[in-house]
Amino acid sequence: MRRNFPLCRLSPEAAGQLMHDHERCTKKLLETERYLAALTVEIRNTLGPEAVWSLQAKARQSVALNDLQKELRA
Repeated sequence: MRRNFPLCRLSPEAAGQLMHDHERCTKKLLETERYLAALTVEIRNTLGPEAVWSLQAKARQSVALNDLQKELRA
């Protein structure tokens, strides 16, 4: 099945602002990813890989639990 998506028409000023915001957010995301990678390496070097894996597993379980609780409340 083919869908036609509506075309979003922006003024030149709005398009420029959107491009600026997109570039800013992309730069911030890349900076955050670099920070997270460096932080993970430092934690792994300090605590050891097993501790990092354990922390990552606990974090994944916590996120999944929070998502499940949100679904149950909705």
